[in-house]
Amino acid sequence: MKRLAAAWIPLIALCAGFGSAGRAWAQTADEYVLILLDRSASMGDSAVTGATTPAFWDGAIAAAQNWVQQDKQTLKGDTRPTRGYAVWTFLDDMCTCPGNVCGCPNTQKNVKQVWPLAATDCGAGGSFESANDMCVFPAGEAGDKLYDLLKNKVLPALTKQRPGSHSNTPLAESLCLAVEKLQASAHDKPKTLVLETDGGDSSSASACSGFGSVALPGDAFSKKNEGWGLTAGSWQDSFLRRTIRIGRFPPRLDDPRANASQEKSAVNFGRGVLLPGEKLPATLQIRADLHYAICDPASPSSSPCAETDRSADAPARELAAKSGPKRPSIHPGELSFFKALAQGMPNSSIREFVRVPASSLGMKHKIAGDVDDSGCVDEADLQLMTSKDVWFARAVAPAKDAIRADLNRDGWVNQKDASILLSTWGKGCGKSAGKKPAMPE
Repeated sequence: MKRLAAAWIPLIALCAGFGSAGRAWAQTADEYVLILLDRSASMGDSAVTGATTPAFWDGAIAAAQNWVQQDKQTLKGDTRPTRGYAVWTFLDDMCTCPGNVCGCPNTQKNVKQVWPLAATDCGAGGSFESANDMCVFPAGEAGDKLYDLLKNKVLPALTKQRPGSHSNTPLAESLCLAVEKLQASAHDKPKTLVLETDGGDSSSASACSGFGSVALPGDAFSKKNEGWGLTAGSWQDSFLRRTIRIGRFPPRLDDPRANASQEKSAVNFGRGVLLPGEKLPATLQIRADLHYAICDPASPSSSPCAETDRSADAPARELAAKSGPKRPSIHPGELSFFKALAQGMPNSSIREFVRVPASSLGMKHKIAGDVDDSGCVDEADLQLMTSKDVWFARAVAPAKDAIRADLNRDGWVNQKDASILLSTWGKGCGKSAGKKPAMPE
């Protein structure tokens, strides 16, 4: 069993201070972005059938890089909005027994901020908002180096922090904390939650927790229903009420007990019924990336398909049943909920990264790095690899150019592929390739 429900998980103060109660925090950015990475055990599962790597965790990092790249490219005229960024992961550093001999059960405790941890983490040209522990990237070309720092160094470094086999999934509680952090940081400014997860809440214990909801008809909320179509008492229902009432019951992240009380009040207000006129915050958007497999009940041979307790609802959904249709490893109620959120929040989106049913990705070339198969590794190959729709993009069908540029065959095009291209620069070209360029950003 990979996910063990924690008996008690307290609200934690995230690695740095949140300021004093009632304090109006300085907001120097136009927008705020929080990247939340699910570091539960099953995120270490293979993202490719028949291969141990890459894992869903690798795909989550690459997908987050893709969002940062898109933000970097969202110029408005000659400039872009100033943005504040922070990166969180599910907390998994509570195991202290030597050699992990005790098995370290139930050590997943909510979330922690992994970047930035100090002003120096923001790099040259960036500013650190000490009140909310975020790095602010300046507008225009001045911020390019900061986007590249986050995209090419901060996020790739996290691939080494592999999910542990004892890591639980405090998804609902972490989502509430993330929304609360954004609200406290940005108030009425635009704010974005980037979520990378495979679902399966198993260890939330706050007012935002609960069992799993049934799927929504048409993957959309029905405001004619008191719970907008969600199962009463589900974590999705609780999270929705907390998010809708974030202004009425503002977060108190400087005081865990007070914040827990605000959560409980938001969930229970009006006896929990969503009232006429209540709506999702107009300034909040979500970018939800869901990483999962399609499971065949007749042959549940690999994780997460072999896990009978994989889903969030009770009683556990039996993926190991010997009959029935193929189904996603993520619970249908969670998949449906995130799709509904993407519809209900302005400028929101959901992307689904399904385990690839093949033993390999990318394309093999006669000359490593020769993306266009011209027989010469040169500027044409680099231009194809770094074109707007290819660079940091997902390399699966129908993205033919991205598949050609996926030299390390992990399903994404990024600096790992560029390093292969540059290592063979000029091969087959004679003297026509020109001087080897620097690593593209």
